[in-house]
This record gives sequence, C-alpha cells and structure tokens, in this order.
Amino acid sequence: MKTRFQLSNISTYCLARTLVRNLWMIVAAALIFAMSTSLYASWFYQPQYRATMTYAVTARKTSYTSSGNQTATKEVAAILAEMATTNMVREDIRGHSPELAGFNGTITASQVGESNLVEMAVIAGDPETAFRGIVALRDLFPTVVGYVSNNCVMQVIRNPAVSAAPINALSSSASSVKMGVLGGAAMAVLLCWFSISRETVQTKSGARHLLDAKIIATVGRVHRKKTLSNLLHKQERKLQVFSPTTGFSYTEQINTICAQLEHEASANGRKIFMVTGVGENEGKSTIAGNVAAALAIMGKKVVLVDCDLRNPSLGRFFDGKYGSTMPLNKLLGQPFTKEALLQCMIRHDQLGLYMLFSHAPDRRCTELLTGATMATLLQQLRIFDYVILDTPPMGYFADAEVLMDVVDASMLVVRQDRTPAPDINDAADLLRRARSAFLGVILNDMTSSLTEGRDGYGYGYGYGYGYGSGKKSSRKRS
Repeated sequence: MKTRFQLSNISTYCLARTLVRNLWMIVAAALIFAMSTSLYASWFYQPQYRATMTYAVTARKTSYTSSGNQTATKEVAAILAEMATTNMVREDIRGHSPELAGFNGTITASQVGESNLVEMAVIAGDPETAFRGIVALRDLFPTVVGYVSNNCVMQVIRNPAVSAAPINALSSSASSVKMGVLGGAAMAVLLCWFSISRETVQTKSGARHLLDAKIIATVGRVHRKKTLSNLLHKQERKLQVFSPTTGFSYTEQINTICAQLEHEASANGRKIFMVTGVGENEGKSTIAGNVAAALAIMGKKVVLVDCDLRNPSLGRFFDGKYGSTMPLNKLLGQPFTKEALLQCMIRHDQLGLYMLFSHAPDRRCTELLTGATMATLLQQLRIFDYVILDTPPMGYFADAEVLMDVVDASMLVVRQDRTPAPDINDAADLLRRARSAFLGVILNDMTSSLTEGRDGYGYGYGYGYGYGSGKKSSRKRS
C-alpha cells in the first residue's frame, strides 16, 4: 500500500480551481451565516441596560488616611457584592414599588480602582426597570447599610443614572458581515479538504505516490484565449497536433507517447493499441486522435478506430468533416466483407490517416464489440503499422474490458484532479491481468502550481454520457 497523503501530492492550482468552480457554495454559505445572524439578532437578542450610583466610603474611629479608607472600601464592596446575590435585597426591591414587582435584574457592587469609591449597579432588560432598581437601592440604603458595616460611613456622591444605549449593543449589519465572512471561509476550508481527501492525481509527484502504474508521459495544459466569436457560437477549437495553432510543447508531449508505441512495435511486434480512461472527460479521445495523427505525420500507416460506439466523438475531433456511407456500427452489425470495410474506411486528406468512425450512438456497443466481425476486423487491420482504438470509460461500461484481451497493449489516460486514485488503480489492475500488455498511464491536462513551474494544455470538447464526473467505480481492489 502506497502512502496516500503527502504535501507534494497537493496542487495549489487544483485547490484554487476547486474554489472557483464551487464559488456559489462559498457565497451560499456566507449568505446563510449572515442571514442566520440577522435572524438571531431579530428574534433572540435581548438588550441589557445598566444603571449605576457611586458611594464614598470613610472609615470611623481611625485617622482619615487614604490606606484606611481603601481597606474599609474593599471590605464594604465585598460585603455588598455578596448581599446583592441574596433574596433579601431582591425582595426589598420588588416591594419598593408596583413597577418592580417582577424585578429579576442583576445587582453588582465593586470598588472603583484603588479609591475609596464603591459603585452599585443594576442591570435589567429595559432602561426604566434598571433606573427604578438603582433608585430603590438608594432609597433602601439606610436599611441595607446596617447589615454592611458599623465601622464606616457611606455617602452617595453620584446619583443614579442609566445608560442611554444597551451595554451589550449588537450591530446587526456588522455582525452579519463578520459571520458571513466566517461562513464563507469555513466552506472554502471544507472544499479544500474535500479536494485533498478525494485522493485525485494533482501533481506528478502525487501520481508516483498514489498510482500503482508506470507513467508513460505527462501532457500539460495549454491556456488558450477564447474569442468573442467562439463564445457566441459556442465553439471551441480542438487541440490538434496537425493544426498550426498548436504549440510545440504539446506536440512534443504527444511525440513522447508515439516514441513509446514505436518502441513497443519494434521490440515486441505490437500494433494494436487501446486508449481508455476510468471516467468521462479524461481527454482520452483527444489523446487517441492526436497520437494517431502524429504517427501518420511521421509517415506511418495508421488507422484510428472509434470503438466508443455509445458516444462517438472522434468525428467531432476532426471537425465533423469525415463521414462514410458505411458507419462502423453498421459494419460491425453484419458479416465482415472487405467491400464493407472499404466503404467504412475514410482517409484524411492532409495526414494520410485512415479512420473508422460511427455517426451516431449505438446502444448495442458491447454486442458489436464482442461479435465475430470485430475480431475479423482487427485481424485485417494488422496490415497497418499502428491501430489506435478509442474506447468508452472503464468506470461506466465494460466495453474496454471486452477489447483488452484482443488488443496488443493498452494505455490509461488520467486527467488531473478528476478521478480518485483507488478507482484508477482498480482499472490498472484489471488491464494488467488482461492478455494484452498494460503500458501505463498518461497524465493529461496537468497544470502545475506556480512553485512547480507551468506547462499545460486544455482540450476543447466534453464527453457527455449523462453521468457525473465524480462517480466512482464499483470495482473493489483485490
């Protein structure tokens, strides 16, 4: 078992992309926290008002020194604070006037700094009750003072006064903003943790740590400008090695894959190569199309077969310019004949690449790929130098499993931060147990963090099986 969590496995770019893609969740969390705070302020917040008066304490039968007065003040403050919590004082206040019959406020007493002053305070839910309570204490003082001390004199030097504003004032708007920021930050942290805990491949180092397979090549992301015309017409330029707008870096990365296939062909006599992935939108069709095109540019005799009969996309990769009177699914649905093969096969005018495509989805995919016609077709195609097969994702369909025993070798395309590593390893184990050779994985659409350097590419069209990209494989690792 490989170590799963390492700091080098995490890409700051992927974390930032996760936050941007889920920005609506961050905004929603911020709004929920802000609205909850506002509702709390409206429904549950109870203002508290504080009324106070101040006494001066002077010790009897002693010299009128400051230290003697301070000691007496400290004793008086302690006694008053203790008495303030007794029912006797509260009952006296409740009986002072009818308005205070339900008095349930808080009474405190404390020494003011190191002086000979004692401050009495009453805290209540409204200013009127707080003021009436402190006035009641003042009026009851001659009765209360007898319980306090016979060794000091206490005089009121500051008459009762009440605060104009609540002492626990709550700024609803400011508190809502603060809680909104806190809620948004909490959701951002949760999203980052989810991104990390999914164990997807985010960095090259992470691929080496997480995947139980050889890395054939790393294909980066090319950041391309989107023109207004493309946005208005919902068009996206395909990333094609034979296009003059495609960068040299991307072409070289595709040529690295081609070099691996050339080695397999010369060293082991392998000709038929299957390109597959675990989930949708991994970019395997783009890789398959570009590898076939690159080999053809090198002067090799190459045929590209779109075995993804459920969602044929290689026709779109070649801009929909190439069609035939005999679609591949129709060819596979009848007994094999060379005449039908010639009707199905199309030749790319510029590349000299031969192609076998379907025009529309066919739900008989598994039946057609397991038929006798498919086996015969692959044998006939061995006259070519290379046969590149594009298949449906292994995480959703068994079509790739049908083909992995009849091809010579297979490759697994893994897109950055897309599919959990355990699912990729399950697929790799399955391909490794097949009769064909498993060459390894192609890291696709990789963009490094700023500290790791940047190179990259982005491919242009989505898949579209109707399944979520986050769906996990149902297979269990052995």
